[in-house]
Amino acid sequence: MPSHSLVGTRHGHIHSRFTFYAMRHLSFICCLLLPAFLWAQPKPMKWGEIPRADLTMKKYPADSNAAAVILADYGEVHFEGEFEMVFTRHRRIKILSEKGYDWGSFSIRFIAENRAQAVSELEGQTFKLAADGTIRQDQLDKKSIFDEDVDGSSRRVRFTMPALAPGCVIEYRYKIRSKSARYLHDWAFQTSEPARWSEFRVAIPSVLRYVIVKQNLPALAVEETTTDSWPINLFGHEHSKVHRMLIVHHRWAMRDVPALRDEPFTTTLDDYRAEINFQLARFEWPWQRPEDVMNSWEKLAEALMESPSFGGQIGRHGILRQQAETVTAGIIDPEKKMRAIYDYVRQTMAWDGTRGIYANDLDKTFQARRGGGPEIALMLTSMLRAAGLEAHPVLISTRDNGKIIEAYSILRQFNHVLAYVKTGEKEYLLDATDPLRPYNLLPVAALTNVGFLIEKKMPRWVDIGTNEMGSNQITVSAQLAADGKITGWLQASDAGYSGLLQRRNLKEKKEDEFIRNAWLADLMGAKLDSFKISQKDSTHLPFISKVSFSTFDQAQAAGDNIYFNPLFFNREEENPFKQPERTFPVDFGYGSKRVYSLNLTLPEGYTAQELPKNMALALPNDGGQFRRVIQVEGNHLQLMTQMTIRQPRFEPEEYQALREFYDRLVAAHAEPIVLKRGTNLTNGKE
Repeated sequence: MPSHSLVGTRHGHIHSRFTFYAMRHLSFICCLLLPAFLWAQPKPMKWGEIPRADLTMKKYPADSNAAAVILADYGEVHFEGEFEMVFTRHRRIKILSEKGYDWGSFSIRFIAENRAQAVSELEGQTFKLAADGTIRQDQLDKKSIFDEDVDGSSRRVRFTMPALAPGCVIEYRYKIRSKSARYLHDWAFQTSEPARWSEFRVAIPSVLRYVIVKQNLPALAVEETTTDSWPINLFGHEHSKVHRMLIVHHRWAMRDVPALRDEPFTTTLDDYRAEINFQLARFEWPWQRPEDVMNSWEKLAEALMESPSFGGQIGRHGILRQQAETVTAGIIDPEKKMRAIYDYVRQTMAWDGTRGIYANDLDKTFQARRGGGPEIALMLTSMLRAAGLEAHPVLISTRDNGKIIEAYSILRQFNHVLAYVKTGEKEYLLDATDPLRPYNLLPVAALTNVGFLIEKKMPRWVDIGTNEMGSNQITVSAQLAADGKITGWLQASDAGYSGLLQRRNLKEKKEDEFIRNAWLADLMGAKLDSFKISQKDSTHLPFISKVSFSTFDQAQAAGDNIYFNPLFFNREEENPFKQPERTFPVDFGYGSKRVYSLNLTLPEGYTAQELPKNMALALPNDGGQFRRVIQVEGNHLQLMTQMTIRQPRFEPEEYQALREFYDRLVAAHAEPIVLKRGTNLTNGKE
């Protein structure tokens, strides 16, 4: 459901001191009453005036896949009275098909605690053409508007527009009044459907200083900044006089905004949305020096290290020191100490699935043998230090939480903690929340760009990523009979992220069920004859599966011919990259390598009539490759394929090459082998 959220935007807002400052200073500003601002420029649409062309529109020319189109989205912010902030929105949407009905339901979330915010003046209407060509208009019924509690401190207003039908045009408008200046609303120009026009205006008094960050913005149709001033009277202050307050007016607009739709291998679409973000940074009162609201990163790190729920937990617990000494007893090598402590924590502590920054008491967490992400990270950091290693906590934002805006030194951008450790010249980032994950692998969710290392004296940004890959190697040895039956065995070796995935899958299933799902599901009509799984508990070694199988369905015998696809396992059957263009990166998280080897004994009297050709594909800049080598000697066929993706992330300008690579890969994986009885044909030639 499309929604408009005023609480906890993805970047978050610092817990504002605005109320404190305002109460302290408004006693001196008794007559500071900001007037309601009248915008000089006309608004992009008038309430209830729907052009007939919008009602008769059947499809949106710029996007044939659109289920709806935002005809116009207009928002504005201004301040009234004693810095009461007013956000106004007017949105008009064309519903093109039934799939667009989701755009007829809306949710407006706001902060209800201490009456910080309130939604008012909500109204909506639906327009559509009747059979006789007249325009029918249906008003949003007040009884269809629901005000609901969300979590005790937040509420939401929820409503669905009336008389939805393909071809209709809906519009709604409302206001949100906020007591605090910290709630200046971010503005997203892009949604999952295209927008013909999106515009945001804001008038900011000069006493309020915001850091404004523009993200993923192409050329704007409008970008204007103007100023004017208003007189304010200050009473009760030693410098009582009339001041003039500057008002800064910003106006931004985009025309023909493309849709931003979810596609494979994406972190979060919020990272790539065209938007403008605001963060209150300081107050600049006319009679005194500026006062910062947003701390520097250095001050934030210092405050965290002094916090009893963060830095105060590190090194404070005797039981953790004792455990660190016990676990590392007799170990001299620093890296072996690190691995021993990491293995102890991941095997001892059960992660409860939660993430965050602040930790509960580590003594209680250790006794319970269960805790959240911050408890496990700080416990690991504390034990590493107790063993004499340099270790620090690192704050990150996971892939689904969105990238960090470094211009905003605010804590709520982060949602997870890692442990940094240095052994000699080597540096590691550790996450011990998974008992199956070795020390050299981070969770995929943590494979982002940067993290913030928290140290009181020298906090700094650290790169986050991995050189580790997912590696899968399959060797198949089999015999093909004249009736099409194939019998044989496979051995699969999975290492790195691939090994971790297999161990997780095995943990959730019985071994025979795991084998059927992991391997035989790819082999048509396969029968499991026997299997063996090795090294399933040795997380630092490859995960080995050995399977004996038979099938009548993989190869088809027809007359003198036998047809089969030699790639029994891990075929790419469709290209995951279906869109002709992509405006944001393809992010695999980590690289991968897949090797497949087949040794197949052919039935007596048959030779190869058609064979796939040897081939090699390569991505630019050594980003990846695919190779295939095939040969037949007598009645023995040998095939080897190798597909490697070395580059975890491909930028939009590299998308076409990656898409073409997968097109050719899918085509190569689909090529069959044709055998013929009683001929001397090889590779299709006499």
